[in-house]
Amino acid sequence: LAAAVQNALQTLLPQIRAEIREEFHTSSGPSGSGGNPPPRFLRLAVFLEAAAGTVEEQAKNFQWGLRKSTLNH
Repeated sequence: LAAAVQNALQTLLPQIRAEIREEFHTSSGPSGSGGNPPPRFLRLAVFLEAAAGTVEEQAKNFQWGLRKSTLNH
């Protein structure tokens, strides 16, 4: 399972980074938001946090992010 998560993370991370970069550059959020990042940016940023640490930590964080995301839907 850890290897599958690691492979998924390596595959998805470039796309997630690109989406975050695009979202950040094209959206400043609703007017009156005080310059805070849009909610979509914050949700995507959770997945990038998984890139920090060892491979084992990355897999653990990625699984946690998937569970958290699934519970929110």
